[in-house]
Amino acid sequence: MSTLYVVSPPLEIFEGLKPEVKQHIVMLPDFLRYPAGRFKGITRSLLAGRIPLPKRILYYWFPKEHFDRIIHARPGDAILIYEACNVRVLRAIRPYLPKDVPCYIYYCNPVGTTFRRPAEELQAIRSLGYRLTSFDPCEAKRYGMECTGQYFRYPESQSDDITSDCFFCGLPKNRAGLLHDLRTSLESEGLVCDFVIPRTPSEKLTYPQYLDRLAHTRCVIDICQQGQTGLTRRPLEALFYDKKLLTNNPEIARYDFYRPQNVFILGKDPIERLRAFIESPLAKVPEHVRAAYDVNEWIRHYLF
Repeated sequence: MSTLYVVSPPLEIFEGLKPEVKQHIVMLPDFLRYPAGRFKGITRSLLAGRIPLPKRILYYWFPKEHFDRIIHARPGDAILIYEACNVRVLRAIRPYLPKDVPCYIYYCNPVGTTFRRPAEELQAIRSLGYRLTSFDPCEAKRYGMECTGQYFRYPESQSDDITSDCFFCGLPKNRAGLLHDLRTSLESEGLVCDFVIPRTPSEKLTYPQYLDRLAHTRCVIDICQQGQTGLTRRPLEALFYDKKLLTNNPEIARYDFYRPQNVFILGKDPIERLRAFIESPLAKVPEHVRAAYDVNEWIRHYLF
């Protein structure tokens, strides 16, 4: 049976894999990231991807126990790396990856936030033989990647204890003003807001903490970055947790789970109806629609 080696997966979501799927997955940490230790960092910056290097040198930067797992993959297997963006690192390890084993890279964030020169750097990675995939259909088309979409998992439990009307959690990025105005507008309607906008590491929530807060709200807020059209994970979290969704992404109306009773699109739907929208019942989404976004279905892009 084939095996998929996944580098730096979102563990909390991959825990939702069914046993019959999980037995074919080998999850590895992000061992390709910038190494700890000044000397390791300097030597990797100077040498990696500039000249061919023996494995014993690569083992100095990339832990042998993890690197060996992917370089010993067999025909029929596949490799999936999350968010790989260092062209020289990918060039350094490429000669040791089995030529008959496909190696995919999945970009789950806009590539403009990952690369300084997306078109140039993605083409350089592609020319090395990596197969590029993206969560965003527009970016996939623009940069010649395959779109494998966004995904989530079924929650282990639900909660009927609601403590907020609207929940947002995320870094301010370039949307701090929008978030401030949105919160002011929501609270002026008498809605209880739970906004977590961390500015220091100590203010950040773990993902389990985040999901716990989400479970206790009526409506999840999704504010996409400028130019983004693909789904963030927020719409699917709302879908799987049976929550309303407030988003600024008009492209969401194209998705099969979209129901106007469940999704409020900023800039399109009348703002004066927002409170009524949040307090109204959810429309039922057929289970087969929800199941299509489950991690067990998504992983088949790479596993089979």
